[in-house]
Order: sequence, then C-alpha cells, then structure tokens
Amino acid sequence: MADLQLDFDDDLIAVDDHDRQQRLMAARDGDGWTIFEGSINGSQSLSKRGSVETANQVLVAALQWVAENDE
Repeated sequence: MADLQLDFDDDLIAVDDHDRQQRLMAARDGDGWTIFEGSINGSQSLSKRGSVETANQVLVAALQWVAENDE
C-alpha cells in the first residue's frame, strides 16, 4: 500500500507519494486546472503533466498517477 498524503483547497489539489518521493499537484487556472508532477523535495522542478476542466477530473488523473507509480 502506498504512503499517500492528499491536500485539497479551492484552487489547489496535491497528492504526495512519500514512498517514491513524488508529487502530483493541480492548480486552478481560470476555468480549468493545470496538473504538474515532480519530486517532493524539488518543488522548483515540477513539470506540466496536462490540463483538465474540473476538480473531479483532477482526482481521476491523481488516481491514474498513483496506479502508474504502483506498477
């Protein structure tokens, strides 16, 4: 089982995978959300993963990201 931490805000959703020291973060950008990923310790080095329209889509993307990391 993964050691995950979830943080939710009106404009930010973050998922930290402490086992792999990776972070997925989504920030509200106008009418949509921009998703980034990278190292927990290197917050300056997050790379863009994609964009979605709703917070629910961010959560689906987060579940897919966890599944990718779990393989």
